[in-house]
Parts: sequence; C-alpha cells; structure tokens
Amino acid sequence: MSKSKDNSQKLTYETATGEIEFTLMSDMMFHYVMQNSKTALTGLVCALKGLSPDDVQDILVENPIDLNSAGKETIMDIKLTLNNNEILNIELQVYPDKYWISRSIIYLCRAYDNIGSGDNYSLVKPTTLFCITDQELIPNAEAEFYAKYRLINIKNHHLYTDKFGINMLQLNHTDLATKEDIRNNLVYWADLFKATTWEEFKNLAKNHPDIEEVGNLIFELNYDNQ
Repeated sequence: MSKSKDNSQKLTYETATGEIEFTLMSDMMFHYVMQNSKTALTGLVCALKGLSPDDVQDILVENPIDLNSAGKETIMDIKLTLNNNEILNIELQVYPDKYWISRSIIYLCRAYDNIGSGDNYSLVKPTTLFCITDQELIPNAEAEFYAKYRLINIKNHHLYTDKFGINMLQLNHTDLATKEDIRNNLVYWADLFKATTWEEFKNLAKNHPDIEEVGNLIFELNYDNQ
C-alpha cells in the first residue's frame, strides 16, 4: 500500500495499491463485510434472488461474529432472515470438498427445521442455501454459472416444492452467465469476489457508490493490526 506523506489525510481503500491480502473470498472478511454493511448484504441477496432492493423490507444476520473473540476460528456461513418470512444460508466454499453434497444437504435441512416443537407446520419458513465457490464441487455436473437445485419428480420433472433448495454461484464460469444473471448483477458480484488487487476493486467500485462502504470495510480489516 502506498502511504500519503500527509499523515493528517485519512487513508481509505481509494489510496491503497497492489495486492489485497484478505479479499471477499476470505470467509472472515466476507462475514465481516456482510454483517457491517446492510447495503452490501442487500445488494448480494438481491443479486442471488433476482430481487429489487425495494423488495427487502428487513434483513437480519442471525450469526454475527465478534472479531475480538473469533481468533483463528473458521466462519463459513452467514445465516439470514429475509423480511421475517424466509431463511437464507450463504456459504462461501473456497477449497475442494469431496463431501460437499452431503454437507450442503445437512446444512440446508438444519436451517429448514426452523419451527419449535408443537408449532404448526404452516409456520415453516422457506429456506435456501446459497453456495458461492470457485471450486468444482459437483462431480460430472455440466458447467454452469448459476445453478438452482430443487426437489422434483425424476420422471416428469414436476416440482415437489420451491420452499427448499440449493443455489450455486460458480465464480469461475462467468462466461456462461445468462442475460438474467447479468441483469441481476450476479456477474458484477462475482467480479467483486474475484478481485485480488486494489486496482481491480477500485475499477469495479467506480460509479457504484454503494460499494464504497465495502471497499472501506475490506481496507479497514486488512490494515487493522489486531
């Protein structure tokens, strides 16, 4: 990072140069940014779900982290409640895992079990697990930028339910993005995740004032001595 000679000038991500040591692909950074920037969290969720920001009345991180006590603990997912009627689990998967399919189903089932003993089943909230990854986690699967998996009848493809599913954003396949993916800003978010230098990030943040907060949070955590 290049430092200003004027120490009175506040340093921000706009003054940083070179490699970003901890990017959005760091699970701790991802969690930190998303729990501290409601604008960023809303933007990512809207991209993943194809929503307008106006559709988001309320969004709550159910498992915030405390950096002072997290230490080297691995924080792998963000659990959200959207508009008080839907559960979202966003998982950042940055290493190969031959047991990913089994693990993802367990995560989804645990999140879907969201009512108390004796409660009416009508109170179960729809639940989706979103996986953001640069790994090939599904063996022999056709390459796809944004895949959506649901319970269906394997003979006639009748949808069993749309209240329970897994969506996978494959960062390495932006070339396969559909017009809908581009319109929903999924490619833009994929590029943000893949940015490894401050120059790349600043170029993406240009003309996107809502992303400035993300840049400052990434900068803040990268240069926090603690």
